[in-house]
Order: sequence, then C-alpha cells, then structure tokens
Amino acid sequence: MNLLPKDHKEFSSKEYWNEFFSKQKFQHFEWYGEYDSLNEILDKYIYTKDKVLITGCGNSKLSADLYDVGICKSVSIDINAPVINQMKEKYGKDRPKMVFEQMDVFKMTYDPETFAVVIDKGTLDALLVDDSKETSDKIDKMFSEIERVLRYGGRYLCVSLLQQHVLNKLLDWFLEREWLLRFHRCIKAEAKHENSVAFPVFIVVATKMKKMLGSSMVLEIVHDGVPTPKRCLAKTDIVEYVNSLQQYAFLKHYLGKKKVTEDDICLELCSPDTGMVKYKMFVVDREETASLKFAIFVVPQGRETEWLFSSPQGRRELAASANCERLVVVHLLRNNVYTDLDEVKKDLSESVLELAPTSCKAQVPILSLGNDVGKRDIKCCGKSDISGEYIIEDVGSGNGDMYRRLIFLCNPYSVQSEAKLILGQKKKKKKTVSKLEIDFDYLAHDYNVAIISGLALIESEMLNPKILDIGLGGGTLAMYLYKHFPDATIEAVELDPAILEVSKKWFSLTTDMRLRVHIADGLTFIQEAAKKGSQYDAIILDVDNKDPTLGISGPPIEFLELSLLNNLKKIVSDKGDFYVAVII
Repeated sequence: MNLLPKDHKEFSSKEYWNEFFSKQKFQHFEWYGEYDSLNEILDKYIYTKDKVLITGCGNSKLSADLYDVGICKSVSIDINAPVINQMKEKYGKDRPKMVFEQMDVFKMTYDPETFAVVIDKGTLDALLVDDSKETSDKIDKMFSEIERVLRYGGRYLCVSLLQQHVLNKLLDWFLEREWLLRFHRCIKAEAKHENSVAFPVFIVVATKMKKMLGSSMVLEIVHDGVPTPKRCLAKTDIVEYVNSLQQYAFLKHYLGKKKVTEDDICLELCSPDTGMVKYKMFVVDREETASLKFAIFVVPQGRETEWLFSSPQGRRELAASANCERLVVVHLLRNNVYTDLDEVKKDLSESVLELAPTSCKAQVPILSLGNDVGKRDIKCCGKSDISGEYIIEDVGSGNGDMYRRLIFLCNPYSVQSEAKLILGQKKKKKKTVSKLEIDFDYLAHDYNVAIISGLALIESEMLNPKILDIGLGGGTLAMYLYKHFPDATIEAVELDPAILEVSKKWFSLTTDMRLRVHIADGLTFIQEAAKKGSQYDAIILDVDNKDPTLGISGPPIEFLELSLLNNLKKIVSDKGDFYVAVII
C-alpha cells in the first residue's frame, strides 16, 4: 500500500489527508522520526510548565510521548476531523489533560499569546509545496497566526527537511521580524531512514522577540557535540550549511548503491568549531575486483600537491597499488591543526565510513604513509593584485627533509616555487645559532634539471653567457644559475612586483649586476627586446598558466603563438638555446 503521494502538491490537499488517515486507521505515522529520535533537541526548549500547541498533528503520538515525560498541557490541532476523532478515542481516557481539536492553522481561534511553544513536525513542508506567490501568501497567514498565539520569549519548533524554498521562506519571514533563529540537525532521526535517501532532518528554533531599535540579526547553527552555538553573519551561511549537508546525504546514498568509475568525486568536511573546511576527500572507484573492498588513505600534510595524490590519474594508481575497489583519499587542509593520526582517524571514522558500499561489512582500514600527519608551517599569507591570494609554507617530507613553497590559492594543488631548506650557522651576539636556509644546490623539478644540463653545454662553448629567465616566481631557478654559473649574467622578468618581494624575503633572492629583475609582462618584454635587437645566449620560459581548462600548468597559450616564437628566434644568439618549460 503506497501511503506517499505521487505529486508533492497533494500534501496541501484536504482530500489527500482524508484518504491518508482512513487508510492508516489507528496506526500512527511519524514524519521525520519519533519522539525518541528528536527528544535530545526538543527537551532543551520545552518545559513541563509550558502550554504547547502541535499544528497539523495527524495521528502522530508526539503529544502522548510529551505527556509521558511530564509535558501534559498540550493542544493538538489538525484540519482533518476523522483523525482528530481517532486521537480523542485513542488517548482521551489515559491522558485526560491532552486536548485534540479540529482547526485550520490559517484561522486559529485561540487568544493572543496563549502558548509557550508551537511544534510543527512536517506541517510546513506539507503546505509549502512550491515557491509560488499563492503558496507563499498562505504560509504568511500561518506564520502570522503562530506569531499571534505565541507569547514573547516563546518558541516555534519546526521539524523540516528544509528544501530550498522552505529554508528561504523561514529565513525571510522570521528574520524580518527579528526573531532569534537557531538550526539543529537531527542525526538520530536520519538514522531511521535506512533504505531510502536519508535527507538531513532539521529542527529550526524560532524564538519570538520584541523588536528593538538597533538590534542585530541573531542566526545560529548548533553542531552535534559542540556546546556553544555558532553565530552566523549572513543568511548565506545557513543556506550553504544546509545545502552542503543535503548534497552529502544524497551522494552518500548514491555511493552506497553504485560505483563511480569515470572520475573521482570530491567532498569536503568542515570543522564545527571554525566553520572552515578541514578535510577534502576524493572517492576513487575501480571496476576491477580487489581483495580490499573499501579503505581510507590519509595524505600527510604538504604531500597533497604530489601527482599521486593531486590528480585523478594518480589517485587511481594509488587505489590500484592498495588493491582496493573503493579508496577515499583524504587531504589535510591548510589553516587547520592536526595533533596526530589518531585524531584524524577519530574525525573521519563516522563520516567517511558512511561512504562505504552497502556490500562492505568488514572493518575498514585507514592507511597512510607513516604514523604521523606530516608537518606544515605557514610562514606567510598574502594577496597580490595580479596573482591573488598566496601562501608561503614550510612542509616536511617522508625522509625528514624540509621544503619551502610558494603556492597561489587559485590553484592550491600546484606548487609555483619550491626550495629545499638546510640547517645553516649564523653568529649572533658572539654565539653560533642554527637557522634554516635556502639550499641553492636544489632543483625542484625534472624540467629544471633538463634546462641546466643544456645550459652547461652552452657555458662550455662561450665566455660570459647572457641568460634571460621569463617567469621569476620564487627565484629558485635564477638563484641556482647565479651560484653555479658564476660567469653568466642573468636577467629575470616577473610580472608581479609582490612576488618579487616574496622571492627576496622568503627565498633569499639576491639582485646585483649579475642578476637583475625586470618588472614587466614577459610578452611585452620579448617584443621590445626583438625591436631593440637584444641578444641572449639562453632563454628560459618558466611561466605558470592561470587557465586550468588548457590542461597544462605552463606556459600560457600566448607564449606558444607563432609571432612570439619568431620574436624569441630573433633574440637568441647564433650559438644560443631556447627552453620552454611545458608542464602537463
């Protein structure tokens, strides 16, 4: 027997509810969970002395459950006469103080400020079937009636799935009237939906307040297990919070039924304390049958930029090497504190295990590269008008080495510049102090090694070679040239003056007669050099690409056009060479 309507608009139909309750007879029907799955939240806002109104009660046993815990002064209303008669017959003798009345929630007959609490368990969702003006006007009447019968300081407790139009209506109506709004997620209620799409269940607590001149909006989220509510600064904070939980719930249900083998899926988990994203997770599915059905792999801090962890192809290779059918690859994000691997496992154990296939019954292993979470020390956060936000961070490797990186946050999985750190000695007030310094013997990338190999051949054939480096970045390649080619003069071109300052302060770039930096557009510099007839023995294009749709990290497509290549040809000396760092 199908007890749910085919068209959601039937929820607001009086005829539908008459048929529904005649089919149900004396079997109670609970929208969004019974009292024992909601009581941890409801009990915080309802007291034994309170007079409670339950709107659209149907044949729910909520009023009886409240009665049994001492909340006896309740009035339950519903527009449906048969169900009210059923409830009177069922509970009238054993719970004499409970009142059931047939009444339209749009036209209640109670005196103003009669009730301390109004409970709405699914009624708003049933009536607010769309965002049309006609429906919205009806809900305005319902809310106005609730406001009228609720005393000041009283609470409207709305249990809802918070579809987008429902959420928007709640926020707009109650915040305009300066009610205090608080959002709870009912995890216990969601656990009842074992074989359906378990959309999150929420309880919205709207507290009726008197309007005060100059008062500010009070909008809060209560996270499970966190005693202090999180204050929100804007309605968009609530919308993003609710939407993210709904998307996660749907995806969790989807992944329980199917494999996603074409591309991995990205999810984010936020810290309830800070509201910031703490973990980024990639779900990787393989078609091949493997000995391990499901596992979690935690990437140590600072290692997430490596190809094996940052690219879909790399993560699939990781899943294959782990001999796993579904692998969740977890990245530990910047601006968070991770004490140890045990803490990370504890954080992930509940949420990530929900992503396991329904066929997976065994204990799920949590893998990593070692027994710690790695080390990341953010030295500087900045913002450039040209490059956007960037960070300088020191990260540890698996073998104990330390590296300093410049990363543009518009592309956080691409390291713009990397330098190795070594322990140096410095005298300070007659004492020798150990200090981390830049290692100018280190080359971060294989293409750097190839460039240097070619330059070594040029230097052996000519005196005082002249080198042009388009794209300074952190200056690590320029400083390697400066140290290892002592007879060469180097001109570097950098578009962003802020990045030049970064290279000097954090990567120990030295400028003098042998190493000069031009703040200019590389394209324009090459064109002007061709016009002037400038000559260089080696030209290096090491420019990052800001457009991710091209499929390469560098250079930008403009540097590969024929006109630019012809200008480069003009400024390369007869015995010189030209190097392009094309990074796929």
